[in-house]
Amino acid sequence: MQSAEVIVIGAGIGGLCAAKTYKELASDTELLILESRATVGGVWAKQNLYEGIKTNNLVGTYEFSDFPLLGEPKYGLKEGQHIPGHIVYQYLEDYAQHFDIHRLIQFHTDVKEIEKLDNGWRILATRTDVDGSPTEQIYSCKKLIMSNGLASTPRPVSLPGMESFDRPLFNHSRLPDLAPAIAKDPSIHSVTVIGASKIGYDAVYLFASHGKNVNWIVRESGGGAVWMSPPWIPLGPWTVMLEHVVTTRLFTWFSPCVWGEYDGFAWADTVEGNGYRKEKSLAHLEPRESLFWNARVGIHNYASDVHDYLRSGQVTLHRKDVDRIGKGGHIAFSDGSTSTTDALIAITGWQLVPRITYKPAGIDADLGVPSTTYTPQQASFWTDLDSKADAHILGRFPYLQSPPEAKLPITQTVTPFRLYRGIAPPALTARGDHSLAFMKMVHCTANLILAETQALWVFAYLKNQLSVDREGVYWDTALTSRYGKHRYPWGFSAWWPEFVYDVVPYADMLLSDLGLRRWRKGWWWREVGEGYTVHDYKGICGEWRAKQKRMQGRIE
Repeated sequence: MQSAEVIVIGAGIGGLCAAKTYKELASDTELLILESRATVGGVWAKQNLYEGIKTNNLVGTYEFSDFPLLGEPKYGLKEGQHIPGHIVYQYLEDYAQHFDIHRLIQFHTDVKEIEKLDNGWRILATRTDVDGSPTEQIYSCKKLIMSNGLASTPRPVSLPGMESFDRPLFNHSRLPDLAPAIAKDPSIHSVTVIGASKIGYDAVYLFASHGKNVNWIVRESGGGAVWMSPPWIPLGPWTVMLEHVVTTRLFTWFSPCVWGEYDGFAWADTVEGNGYRKEKSLAHLEPRESLFWNARVGIHNYASDVHDYLRSGQVTLHRKDVDRIGKGGHIAFSDGSTSTTDALIAITGWQLVPRITYKPAGIDADLGVPSTTYTPQQASFWTDLDSKADAHILGRFPYLQSPPEAKLPITQTVTPFRLYRGIAPPALTARGDHSLAFMKMVHCTANLILAETQALWVFAYLKNQLSVDREGVYWDTALTSRYGKHRYPWGFSAWWPEFVYDVVPYADMLLSDLGLRRWRKGWWWREVGEGYTVHDYKGICGEWRAKQKRMQGRIE
């Protein structure tokens, strides 16, 4: 058995940031990181990269506040660029090396089982040796940080007749290793892509840019295409970065948010009677079928306009369901029409069905992880609390009572994440047990703001240096869990929190819990009208350390 004081599961952005923050603030901590892949990076791991993959964000906003990417000659990036995937991977590798956390990572270590003990956690994992043989390994720790990601387990392809389909057939997770051969094979003339998430757009562009004819199927029964935007949008006489719009306080005031009051601008909740957040909304300013209701956001980050391939006829769009597939690359649609293809790629999405078993049995609900094993009592407890949270949210924000009709992109067969502040297990927190925290089990458009503020909150929480209202934990958890279901009904918010306009108020809430300043711009006009980036949060670890020293001095 291998032991450490703190174990982090996952070496993506969240896991690396959590480990670096912990070591910065408690350098003598014995810390270990377990990673199932061969490299750091999570979704940006080397083996996950496919041709053309880039960040939705522009360079300068997708980097850690204390480790610059923009302006570093080795990366060769210029302002206004999207970051190619291979550079993101190299950047995260450099980050891990620079802060001396790379040596703490055990790669090829796939966690299978986690058990709650009286004084910590027991972890059962399978380590793959150099020769490919698996070895069972047991770990133990006092504190556990889960950062294994929302996009780590692809849903399998499930199409009637697929057993007789005699052409290349795979889901989006195989794009890195299988797409190059298909794209360059002169005998493959047509490729079919099912799905219009951002990865679906990427796949269509990849094959079309290699001269393939692409049949693009967007299921009629599904949730439709992801909401796509150019990185720069017109706003009155100005052209601004979309990602700055959604992190500008002025615009967050027009978006209902259950933690909006944490921004400290109380007047925004009181003017005009019910206040902006209670009555006003961006939905009055945008088309109803818009980003207001949708957290599924993608950015046009391609070398040319992907829609040009549609206009030329090289890409053909089919808004229909697949009935079955079969021999000879045959595809039969539900309306009776047919097609043939030389290869089929299905964008199947990610599943929440747990890959990790939590023990003892019945602890899933206490931890707030997606589960299929709630007891009747646990299910009844959360159903009642969810109903009360629904009534509160819809009473506070009446506009959310009438969303446009929407179909979910996919459905999940598990309970949603139910985490206090989107981070901590509710039952353990309510009991005063601060031994487990979850990093980045929230989806938003400002990943690095989320990572850095959550990482500091997680450190303070695990060190028992965070004041928590124990009696309000379950209620706060229910509000966080249910808010997105009503605020962003076109996405996946029924299962995990999704943010668009909400990340800055969310960071405000975490900083308020930590006792740190929320307003970080220096001047009121910048505070109101300028978009926040991760660089506005630079130094929060040092601020926290100084605050703790002052408090310790007063106690002594």
